Amino acid sequence: MAASINRSNIRNEIVNFLRNQNIISTTNRGVTTSSDTGTFTAASTHTLGTAPTLVKNIRSVIVAGSTLKYGTDYQLNLNTGVITFTSAQTGAYTITYDQGSSDRIFPDFAQIERRIGYFDEGAIAFKMLDSSIKEVALGGGTTRHDYVLTIVMYHVDTEELDDLVSSVENAFLDNKKKFTFTRFATPIRGGPILNDPAKKGKVLYTNLDVALQLNYQTV
Repeated sequence: MAASINRSNIRNEIVNFLRNQNIISTTNRGVTTSSDTGTFTAASTHTLGTAPTLVKNIRSVIVAGSTLKYGTDYQLNLNTGVITFTSAQTGAYTITYDQGSSDRIFPDFAQIERRIGYFDEGAIAFKMLDSSIKEVALGGGTTRHDYVLTIVMYHVDTEELDDLVSSVENAFLDNKKKFTFTRFATPIRGGPILNDPAKKGKVLYTNLDVALQLNYQTV
């Protein structure tokens, strides 16, 4: 059980996860995969050495030969490029991450107000759609928090959009119990393919809803 629920942590883990799946290639996302190496001595934080404020996602963190897990062993601040470790780290490290001034996978919808040609390679945005909280223990000591995440995908080609949806759906199905900040993530429904009127009907979009379930908070 988690002692508390933090929606920002869930959001950041999901965006890091989706960007790591290569659903949209690094070339089409406009990012470059880079490596940062060195040696830690009781390090509790680390700022990535190359253009830290342009960091988009962490692919792997290896310290003293051990691969650390996002959320459990470390977290990333996307605004600063700072990695914070759960416990201080010592040893030779290699951190692999993506960086760039743009992306096509967003944890909101505001950033996808782009020209029509931008969607030739697809785009993904998501946000929390719904939530429910239930008391699950006598005395009000534990509550269960369930969320619905809606993922909206865009493309100019129907077949390519279908492939994008399948890739996102399969990514969650293959990893439904592997997240840290939500215990169970599974697709539950999809929407129809529609024409975006804001893009003169030339851009197609559809949605996939994912249930983030079995999150418990204790007081």
